[in-house]
Amino acid sequence: MKLKKIASLMLAGIMAVSMLTACDTTSAGDDTDGVKPPVDDTTPASYSQTILDGVSSDERSIMTAADSDMLTAAVVAAGTMINEADDIHELIKVGQHSLKMVNYRNRVGHMVVDGFDDNLAEDVELQKWYWDMPINTNDRYAALYVCDTSMNETQLNNAVSYTVSTIMDGYRDHLNATDIDYTLSVAKADVGTEANGVTLVGIMIEVSLTHAA
Repeated sequence: MKLKKIASLMLAGIMAVSMLTACDTTSAGDDTDGVKPPVDDTTPASYSQTILDGVSSDERSIMTAADSDMLTAAVVAAGTMINEADDIHELIKVGQHSLKMVNYRNRVGHMVVDGFDDNLAEDVELQKWYWDMPINTNDRYAALYVCDTSMNETQLNNAVSYTVSTIMDGYRDHLNATDIDYTLSVAKADVGTEANGVTLVGIMIEVSLTHAA
């Protein structure tokens, strides 16, 4: 009888130890010492930053990117001025296979540019790259560009970055300044259909001149 009690106690002890071991194993598997695995950053880069990333490192060193709700609204407003397929076709001819600035050469150009300019804030002074004009402390360049749908997203972004680089070359050569802050804002809007449509792109560069040579 005594042997049975001893055997029962031993068996109970073995079972208890086994349960504790199982608990320890489970907790060890869940224990990460308070360190959480890295989480991928899925926050999309702003479109302005995407374009800025496409310019040269020299230009990136003197520029910052900041999306502008005002610029976005102006580009969308320009697109709403187009109501007919014939109007879209006229824009397609302007920006066929490339990115071109929209100007006042025809009726559609007038409508689109007016819709763009009218929706920019009143304090945005449109600097149209007249090199004989004086550069003030805070100037802004804003212009509307167009391309057709033959360009894919990568090609379009490269074209916009190239345009920004061209603008920046002119600005820096003309200003001949040592301390300049540039802020780049870019916005785009699709008009029409994939088969018969265009992409309008607004580019705005704000210039803060702190010290001229």
